[in-house]
Amino acid sequence: MKFSRRTVFTTLALTALLGHTPLIAQTPAQKQNDTLIYLHSIESKSLFQWWTQATYPKRNVLDSLVYLDENNQLHPWLATEWKQDGTVWTFKLRDDVVFTDGTKLDAATVAKNFDFWIKLSTSVPDSFFKEAKAVDAHTVEFHTTVPQPYLADILSSALFGINSSPSLDRDLKDIGEKPIGSGPFTLKEWKHGEEIVFERNDAYQWGPQGSHGGPAYLKTVRWKFVPDSNARWLALEKGEADLIYEPPSVKWKEAQSKYLTSQRLAPGRNQALSLNVEAGPFTDKRIRQAFAYASNRQQIVESVFRGAVPYEGNGAYSKTTQEYLNLDSAYPHDPVKAVKLLEEAGYDKLNAEGYRVNSDGKVLEIVLPLFPTVVNGEGLIAAQALQAEVKKVGIKLNTFLLTQTELAAGRYTKADEYDIVQGYWTLYAPTVLSINYRPAGENTNTSTIYGRQQLNQYATDGGSPNPHNRVRSKDWKFQEAIIAAHEETDPAARTKKFQSLQQHISDEALALGFYGSAYNLVGHKYLKGLAHNTDTPVFYEVKKD
Repeated sequence: MKFSRRTVFTTLALTALLGHTPLIAQTPAQKQNDTLIYLHSIESKSLFQWWTQATYPKRNVLDSLVYLDENNQLHPWLATEWKQDGTVWTFKLRDDVVFTDGTKLDAATVAKNFDFWIKLSTSVPDSFFKEAKAVDAHTVEFHTTVPQPYLADILSSALFGINSSPSLDRDLKDIGEKPIGSGPFTLKEWKHGEEIVFERNDAYQWGPQGSHGGPAYLKTVRWKFVPDSNARWLALEKGEADLIYEPPSVKWKEAQSKYLTSQRLAPGRNQALSLNVEAGPFTDKRIRQAFAYASNRQQIVESVFRGAVPYEGNGAYSKTTQEYLNLDSAYPHDPVKAVKLLEEAGYDKLNAEGYRVNSDGKVLEIVLPLFPTVVNGEGLIAAQALQAEVKKVGIKLNTFLLTQTELAAGRYTKADEYDIVQGYWTLYAPTVLSINYRPAGENTNTSTIYGRQQLNQYATDGGSPNPHNRVRSKDWKFQEAIIAAHEETDPAARTKKFQSLQQHISDEALALGFYGSAYNLVGHKYLKGLAHNTDTPVFYEVKKD
């Protein structure tokens, strides 16, 4: 497969932007014509945490080899063309790209970035990345352990943005504090707990194909961290912000009628419930299925998020992931069936509190710790509603937010500490199955980006740990089937194989879909040129009229 240059660079084409805008007094934010004030929710501790919340701001600084538009089409960026031949992908690079430290883009720099990615997260080798080789000054090969038809899609993410070569020689904490790329902005200042200030790179001349190509229209982006969604909404209403992330769900319909809005659903895995099959009640398939029937997840999502976030019944993939299988009709709310399954599993009695017990008097108790870095306030309400629903059939669900101390200590990551983990995993490829289900090797380290605070340490590379396998699957045949699906060269047959894997996860109730991992943006209608793909918002072509 080979891609050549095109001339398409899509931006938000909203009807509201095309009509006549009446003359009104400028708001405080609007008066700063060359500055974008953007309010975000979560601040990562480092821009090299392997996490969406670090990817978002990093997009301003780091360019990628390829660009993913809003229609999920790939376009040349730092790479002019690319092709796959089995386990080798070849990328031809631009010869005019200069990083903001004055060094130039070449194949050796890209290969060095590849080596850097491999060390950052076990998810990279689990995406079948193996090694990179510089063929000549502007040709680089990426080698994979198995044929990886989705490699170019994966590389479109800012996770795989290209850093300058000298900048990667720094301490990892310093790299995460101030990455150095070739992007349209530089990171001028990071005031932790408050904002990141990005300044325009005036030398920029290599925007994604189809864009204006030169320096960004904005001079400054003030990326402010405002955890409270109501505070973000109020700032927008008062004109103190140009654009906000994740408004309160109760305001979403109002926002659609008054403002510029955009929603993208993250690819990979949605906000799903991974059920621990290694220890505890969910080692019994009947109990997993009973929980699924009792949970009434679709009604919860509709009630809590009020249309701002969609229900998702697929526990393996989000709707924006290639080869997606719609499983919204799986496990409809059926408390009668849930009770029958629980009784078959030996929980046929209720105690005085209304919870099911087995013949030994043991209460059917489920532990669901919630990561505050993953679940927002409305997600907490949804989890509490889940608790109430399953209690109706006698399941005791203990759900609670982890504290910063517990996060730092890596609590509730071991097999005997939890029964369910709620979370998403963002990756534009069905390869996310390998990340989430590859059995751990002899090293069963459960450290994750949410708990690991040692920002100066790379991911361990000994013993093949997999902290992202929260189901705790030990099914190597399933992993082999994932690999076989990647190796399939016929697209239709490949889709069939991937959909069979999704069906298996659903049938076995290994993971249950809950709701989409939605990127909701709301901004003033004077903003023009905002692009928003399934990875990040892109401010490169934004203007304020």
